[in-house]
Amino acid sequence: MIKTSSTFLLVILFQFLNLYGQTAIISGKCEGCNNSKILFYSLSDPVSRKLIPLRAVSCNRDDEFYAEIPVKDTAFISFRYGCCRFDLIVREGKNYVVNIPSNACNEGNCDNSRFDNNNSMIPEVLNDSLDINNLIRIFDAEFNPVFNQVAERIEKRAGKEKIPQLLEYINKITGLSENAFFKDFVKYRLVMLNVVAYGEHTGKVQDSVIINCKFNPLNPAYTDLAEQLYSRTFRVLLSGNAGEKLTRAIEKSSPSLIMELLSQYSGISNPLLQQYVILMNTFYGYYEGYIKTENATGIFDLLQTEGRSEYIRNLAAVLKERIVEFTPGTFPPSFSLPDSTGKLISIMELKGKFTLIIFIKSADFYTTGELSILSSWANRFSGRLNVVAVITGRNFNEICSQFKRFSNSWLFLNASDSPFISDIYDLKIFPSFFLLDTEGKIAIRYCPPPSENLEGLIAKLLK
Repeated sequence: MIKTSSTFLLVILFQFLNLYGQTAIISGKCEGCNNSKILFYSLSDPVSRKLIPLRAVSCNRDDEFYAEIPVKDTAFISFRYGCCRFDLIVREGKNYVVNIPSNACNEGNCDNSRFDNNNSMIPEVLNDSLDINNLIRIFDAEFNPVFNQVAERIEKRAGKEKIPQLLEYINKITGLSENAFFKDFVKYRLVMLNVVAYGEHTGKVQDSVIINCKFNPLNPAYTDLAEQLYSRTFRVLLSGNAGEKLTRAIEKSSPSLIMELLSQYSGISNPLLQQYVILMNTFYGYYEGYIKTENATGIFDLLQTEGRSEYIRNLAAVLKERIVEFTPGTFPPSFSLPDSTGKLISIMELKGKFTLIIFIKSADFYTTGELSILSSWANRFSGRLNVVAVITGRNFNEICSQFKRFSNSWLFLNASDSPFISDIYDLKIFPSFFLLDTEGKIAIRYCPPPSENLEGLIAKLLK
């Protein structure tokens, strides 16, 4: 049996959401992954879609991996190797032997990518041909191209006469199984297609009727449909006759007032769906800048205590945590990483000066250019500013030697054995720049790069 590696130099408390039950086993073979790590995550929720690190396992010499994942009832689990992400719906007590296509992933190419790759696929489950993941994978392989063709024809206003033919093709593949979960999945997918093709064929399913009948957030097609139908509901209402009423309801942080407006103006009659739509739109509205922090947290707080179901209450708590993490004045996740000599350095040891943390994946052209600009002015602030480069790529010594020429005073830390640090700091692009104040708290999350006047920003703060 392959042993699970769960010891990391990164010091952080991981959040396990709804994972306090039995275990599920995920195993398989990944050609060419000998001794490489496969990273496992749980999906926190369908709104923020944040991946919560669970554990890393190493492939053995035969390219096989084996992981025991804590699961209560049903969980959405993702695992990564290289640039590939695989998603599974996992049930407690079940064993999943998955097939990873040969040459599907290239770990080396991933090191050279500046961006986090969120594209995912569903792997084949070999030990159960009727597993829900296989059914969804087979259906979506046929559904997605049709969905895209219909959307393209509607957008270009061309070839609309072939839409009923495309819809009829999809109807022929809906009967893969009598599994209730899968039948619901297909039903919601077909409504998504009907929304895109609205008015272009007869016998259109009544979208709002179906989604209001049963609140079903554990089915991914249901939450995809809710996203499609209602992700911009606040925006639509704010620009219409209900705009002033919704503005006042948001300013009062009143879910009950917003629910009345959703019922009256948006055709959402199911109270649980109403609260889900409120949470989704509040979260998006906060990041789009039209909902203030105090109003968003107020709405989340009320739904965390007064939500109509445990699911809604938990989702409210999770979304509130998402918007308050990494806010200025809070402490970042702590870590202890080895420097180029092997000495462990804790982030807490850097207090007393402002600290610019640079997360580096590789020594590519863009990263080299940004650090070259940084080196041209960073020494001006050497008495008041630490520069710490956290190298997440696999080739620490090689990357470190290339960048040490810029400055002997910079601190280089090796995060190659801490594979989840990029997830914990929610890094979407490399290099990324964080600025901590003299107390070790976050001063600025996601600073602009040196090429976009990071120097001026730091000079203003250090006045």
